[in-house]
Amino acid sequence: MAGTLGHHSTDPDRGARLCFHLKPGSYDTAGLIEVLEQMKVFYRSERVALVWDALSAH
Repeated sequence: MAGTLGHHSTDPDRGARLCFHLKPGSYDTAGLIEVLEQMKVFYRSERVALVWDALSAH
């Protein structure tokens, strides 16, 4: 699973948003880039910070 958890810093009353992608097996570089492209559409025109866990299996 790849996912994001976001909040609206300018409007905290809107609450958190969860966006995730499920895939059988493991992700490779191309698969993660595809997920990030989809998340870019989900968070269109909003600032996003990407946090990577540095797991060597990625």
